[in-house]
Amino acid sequence: MLEIEESRVDKLTELFYRLLNGRPVEPLELPPEYPDDEFRQLVGYVNRFLREFREFSEGMETLSRGELDFALGRGRLGILQHLKSLQGNLRHLTWKTQQIAGGDFEQKVDFMGDFSVAFNSMTRQLREAFEKIEKQNRALADACEEIRREKEKSDALLLNILPVRVADDLKTTGRTVPETFDDVTVLFTDIVGFTTLSSRLEPKMLIDELNEIFTGFDLIIERNGCERIKTIGDAYLAVSGMNGDSGNHAENITDAALEMVRFLAARNRDSRLRWEIRAGIHSGRVVGGVVGVKKYIYDVFGDTINTACRMEQNSEPMKINISEATRAALGDHYELVPRGELEVKGKGGMRMYFVSRRREDFSV
Repeated sequence: MLEIEESRVDKLTELFYRLLNGRPVEPLELPPEYPDDEFRQLVGYVNRFLREFREFSEGMETLSRGELDFALGRGRLGILQHLKSLQGNLRHLTWKTQQIAGGDFEQKVDFMGDFSVAFNSMTRQLREAFEKIEKQNRALADACEEIRREKEKSDALLLNILPVRVADDLKTTGRTVPETFDDVTVLFTDIVGFTTLSSRLEPKMLIDELNEIFTGFDLIIERNGCERIKTIGDAYLAVSGMNGDSGNHAENITDAALEMVRFLAARNRDSRLRWEIRAGIHSGRVVGGVVGVKKYIYDVFGDTINTACRMEQNSEPMKINISEATRAALGDHYELVPRGELEVKGKGGMRMYFVSRRREDFSV
């Protein structure tokens, strides 16, 4: 029968007592001369158990801190194998979670029982929530695009009514201050015999004709760097020099007037109706500002406007009549026909000139 010293049995008992009470445990050591018997074999088993249990404890401690990158030995203790399996599952779960975070909501877990059911339910809810958010984002983007298009329409409409700087003032501050422009050139035109022509035309045809003519005028005015201020019936008022480029305002408006006459002449060749205009141009000082508080109307005022109107009244069909002030501003760039001094209501005698054409040496 195997005889074991009582002290060694006590050490073995103490070892398990400390282990079960969470205290540090050191492997048992037998002296080298101790016989190779069943007790030495038992001590070897106990020490092996201690090593694998220590690996398990250290692994669980690391896992409890949320760390998955820890190494486990090759021990065959069942609880150690379960820890290895749990470590692998948690690593795989971490990878799945990262895929979901990247937008892959098709990820599922099928290796952790009830946790898998809860995880897959969460993934499904995330996918549904994400799809709902995407749908709302698309609807919001469509609404923003619609608002942008409507804003562009309203801005374009506003710019059709008001000069750019005035429209910007109204959009940013809600008000605009009248301005004085010391050096501008004004063009005034009206249609010859409009009253007689309009009485013979159906209202729709009359409006269509005016719309086509004034649309052509608008394009010409814009192309020459001028601004259309307004139309009053068959009268058309435009100005150059109010947009900051005042250096060649007289030339700009004169070039536009010449082009308007050519436009009408070409149109008359292809139409059964014959429209002719008288044009008058004068240079000087004007005041510009918005009139009204509910319906914004931009208008220009001053003696320069009245004088341009008088130049038009003293013009002839398909002719451009300019004042002495405009002639001085044009220099030698145009061929002019002097008309002498004509009597103007409220002003007395004024020198006037017909503009024939731009000189070849100064062609644009």
